Amino acid sequence: MRGGPSPRGWGRTAKIVTSITGMDYAHVVVTFTTDSKKLADTMAAEVAGTEQTCCAHIEGPIRRVHRWHGHKHATEQWRVEIEATADGSDALVEHITSHHGDEVHDLVVTDNVHHLVGEG
Repeated sequence: MRGGPSPRGWGRTAKIVTSITGMDYAHVVVTFTTDSKKLADTMAAEVAGTEQTCCAHIEGPIRRVHRWHGHKHATEQWRVEIEATADGSDALVEHITSHHGDEVHDLVVTDNVHHLVGEG
């Protein structure tokens, strides 16, 4: 490991990553948006401790611009990204759609997730 003073000069040594490798953990990312911050927080709390998931990220507010019934709209929303096991993704999607289906938008499952691990 190489290091040096931290950029802000707090007296800590910053680690410099010299290489990055990909590690496949057979995970997927289930992503959805909602116009409710409370729902985003609730969903993250509901799924964060289950065996099928390892974490949830909440981003927002973000701005969504879309066309609905012939008119342009812009709304404030939150994006929730939940990292789940590939085997548990169907159960997670079922949970989201059965409990919160009318409150979520743009539900997407992305597979082939690789974790980047620094070696140095």
